[in-house]
Formats: sequence, structure tokens, C-alpha cells
Amino acid sequence: MVVTLEKQLDHAIGLQDFPVGGAVVVIKDNQVLYGKGFGKSQLGKNERAFTTDTIVSIQSISKSFTAAALMKLVEKGLLELDTPLVKYLPYFKTTDKLMSNSITVKQLLSHTAGFSGSIGIGNLISPTAPEFKVFENHKAHFGITDSILQSINTREDVTKYFTSVDLSNPPGSNWSYCTDAYIVAADLFEKVSGLNWDEYIENVLFKHLKLDRTTLHVEKVHQEEDRAQYYTSTDNILQNVIKPDTSMNVFESPFPVNLIGAPMGFIYSTANDLGRYISSYMGEYPFLSQSMIDRMHKPVWQFEDESGYALGWATRRVENHVFIEHAGGFPGVSAFVCMAPSERIGVAVVSNHDETPAQNICYKVMDLLL
Repeated sequence: MVVTLEKQLDHAIGLQDFPVGGAVVVIKDNQVLYGKGFGKSQLGKNERAFTTDTIVSIQSISKSFTAAALMKLVEKGLLELDTPLVKYLPYFKTTDKLMSNSITVKQLLSHTAGFSGSIGIGNLISPTAPEFKVFENHKAHFGITDSILQSINTREDVTKYFTSVDLSNPPGSNWSYCTDAYIVAADLFEKVSGLNWDEYIENVLFKHLKLDRTTLHVEKVHQEEDRAQYYTSTDNILQNVIKPDTSMNVFESPFPVNLIGAPMGFIYSTANDLGRYISSYMGEYPFLSQSMIDRMHKPVWQFEDESGYALGWATRRVENHVFIEHAGGFPGVSAFVCMAPSERIGVAVVSNHDETPAQNICYKVMDLLL
């Protein structure tokens, strides 16, 4: 049966799905059912094959780690999801202080706080942001000056930046994905716990789950030979156009690095580690109690197509199956993780090109398994 299934998966997933490279890991009952690398993790003179242990940016999948850390505080009785954020972060406010005083922790984590969407500051503080042509346009669009960027040195600074942010909706009345909110969430973790978020994520969460090749720190990534370089086919977004392989229509994309922004999208991991991570939500030794996992995965906002958003996770119902999932995207990055807890099945897809159909690959695998 396993051989047959492996052949079916090999037929469903192919090198043609990966413009440059990537990896897929399938988990069933805490065991790796399928794991395979495709294409190249690096092109040019340092060309390497992409493996299931290649370290690669996972972008917004990082949000689930941040939410898990906060749910641990809820589990310990140190944090209440329905309590206004200002109780824990008195300096948090928007241009409408009265309205933002009612924003709860749950609304912050579920993108229902009333923000209009991305507010720009989270990505613009990245040291590689100026390597994209849209950098100046984004600064102008969001009204962010060089002096503002230079003043952001901590996550608390990002929280205080929200003083200049307008709310587009009353908290809880609408859903709008605000990636920057997860930097505030990490600031919240630090103020409530008294712990450094980076150290806790690295030394407690990652170690508890045995995610040995998952890290926040780009220095550790660069020390590894089996790591990804990033590529895009959209050269007009780049300040410096480098074509590493004349036979391929791809260009080097700047390395995604942003330590302050790590809670929203700048964790690095591997297909194998992500498989182990999603397995932990369906296994015997999870990071959180089952009651906390259930609260974390319960949709706060429901869309008409039976999809929704919970706390750091998107949700989707198809017939009798409920899927918990999240995407990660950035120039040079496309990643997706999906699990069906009732079946104890999970799929992780990572890649080093932004046009890899990571979500579709996950769905194809899930359809095949279920």
C-alpha cells in the first residue's frame, strides 16, 4: 500500500510544480508518509539540490508560532483572549483611541481588530526592503519616512507606531489581514511573560518540538550549506537584476531577513521540521493542551465559503473534513502547510520561488489521501 501511495504522490507532484526548487513532506499518525525534494535550492556556481532538510523562509506560517506562544500564556492563566489589549500594553492606541481601547487579544490574532490591512511598517523595516523597486512607493503610500524607519528598533516601537494608524472598521466587525499586528503580538508576549520572545521561541518552543533546523536567526541560516537562495521571475521588482542561470527565466530575489518582523513572517524552517511541527498539533506530546489547541483552531471569523480564520491559522471545511492551514508568501517564497486533525494527516510544502503553487500541491495531496 505504501509503495502504491508513494507512486500516486509522485504522479501528483512533479518537478514541473517547482520553477526552481522545493520540498514536500506528508505526515500521517506522527510518521513521515512521504518526503521528497525537487529541483534546486541554489543556482549558479553553488548549485545544490533542494532536500526536505533545506532551510528556507516560511513567511506567514510564522504567525502560528507566535499565536502558540501566546496560547501558552493563556494556558498558564497569564493572558485572557477576550481582554482588551491596552490592559497589557497601555501604550497601544490608534488615531481613534476610544475605539482601539476595545481591541482584544483575540481580535489582534484573528485579523478582526479593525485595521484596513497591512500598514507597511513591518516589511519596510527589513534591511533588504530597499532592494525592491517598490520601496520608495510603499513608503510614500503608507506615509512612512526614513526618520520613522530609523526610529523602529524594537517591537515596542512598532506597537507605538500604531498611534498613527487609522481603523477602517469597528473592532470585531470585519476581517482584514494585517501582518504587522503579529509584531504587536510578540510585544504583548514579552510584556505579559517577562520573557524575550526570540529566546522563548528558539529555546522553548523549537526545542520542545525538536525543530532542530528551525530558527529566527539569519546568521545561523548562512552557516548552513543546505539552505535556500530565493528566486523570482518578475525582474521589474528588483533594484539589482541578477540572472544566475542563463537557461532559466529566473532572477535572484533578496534574502528575506527581518528579525523584528520574525513574529509575522521571518522564521526559517524545513519541510521535515514543518511536518514535525504540524504533527505536534495532532500528536501525543503537543506544545499546548488539547483544549488550547481547540481554542486556537476555532474560527473567529467565518467567510461564506466555509473558510475562516482562527488564531494564527486559517480554517476550511470541505464536506466532513475540517482543515487547519496557512500560507507563506514573499518575493522568492511560496510555502503552505495544511492538516486534517480528525485524520491525523498533514502536508508541508516549501519552495524558493514565489510562483510555486504550494497551496495547490497541498490540496492535491490532501484530496489523494482523503
